[in-house]
Amino acid sequence: MKNHTLKSIFSASLLASSLFFFQCTGSGTSESEGVEVEAGTTSGPFITVSQKQFETMKMTWGSPKLEEFSEGISVQGMVKVPVEGIQEISAYFGGYVSGLNKLEGEPVRKGEVLFYLENTDFIRLQQDYLETSSQLNYLKAEYERQETLFGEKIASQKNFLKAEADFQATKAKAESLKRQLALININADQLKPENIRSKVPVLSPIAGFVDGIHLVQGSFLSVGGKAMTIISKEHLHIELVVFEKDAANIHKGQKVLVTIPDLPGKTLEAEVFVVGQSINNERQINVHAHLPDEKEEALLFPGMFLEAKLIQDPKEAWVVPVTAVVVSEGESYVLVQREKSEAGYRLEKVPVVTGLESDGMIELLPNASFDANTVILTKGGFNLLP
Repeated sequence: MKNHTLKSIFSASLLASSLFFFQCTGSGTSESEGVEVEAGTTSGPFITVSQKQFETMKMTWGSPKLEEFSEGISVQGMVKVPVEGIQEISAYFGGYVSGLNKLEGEPVRKGEVLFYLENTDFIRLQQDYLETSSQLNYLKAEYERQETLFGEKIASQKNFLKAEADFQATKAKAESLKRQLALININADQLKPENIRSKVPVLSPIAGFVDGIHLVQGSFLSVGGKAMTIISKEHLHIELVVFEKDAANIHKGQKVLVTIPDLPGKTLEAEVFVVGQSINNERQINVHAHLPDEKEEALLFPGMFLEAKLIQDPKEAWVVPVTAVVVSEGESYVLVQREKSEAGYRLEKVPVVTGLESDGMIELLPNASFDANTVILTKGGFNLLP
């Protein structure tokens, strides 16, 4: 029994020695492959950082900059077409459609024929105008004759007044018919009996592209019926949605930086030209902006979604990268380099009050500890403060 007990004790001791040996070996291997980084030692408001710590934590230096700085309000919006850039093509007179060969999205010129309308009423309208015009010449001559006779006391006033009434009535009818012919694109001054036609063209009133076609070849387009929709891209504008809390900070002429998700890396510069004066049910207002450079409008399409930043009026301020400001125990600090040696750096923990933040930069409110020559830690400071 005693020998068995001694063997057990010896085996346990040998196992413990083996585990201790392998643990020591493993620990030594880890230390030889890794770099040990200790937290900087503090001495009041100062922190000491070694060169090895600086390099391992990939810290960087920088200096505050005094420059024009402004905050941006991030919003979303859409490319819109102004009211004058949208034209619904309809008919003043009904007719059967022919010559329709346009496609949605196809560009059109101002005055280009979109399709034709055919109706026997067009023939009757031209006939009435020609008959009225021919009568007008006779009635005008008769009116002038009666006017001369009445002036010489040869004809009665009754005959003169009747001639004048007939002439003025026929003149008014001819002018009315002429205007009606103009509505169907017939030039009354060039109209003759031999060129009366039953088919008239429907022209595009603006240059743009076909957004929608609401009829087919051979269909009858009734009076006032909707035939096509033409949209012009000449004066596209950007409609932004701004929340109520930011409405007071928006004004005409304000700079807007526009980015389009489908065009990464491309930023367009726009300008506010109309600010909405009422708040909708979602507690928002609409802000309209346009691109001063009309060439850039070619990149926009009606209905396109975009993101924008409304730039506040700039002011001169000291700014640093956002990563230079470290928050510790509810307070903001900047770490300023006070001493430099071969061993490392001595940093002072300087409390700061921050202001506006934009594009990765943050404003430092006036502080006597900073100027353009001050060297500060711009990256890695969060590793040094609790």
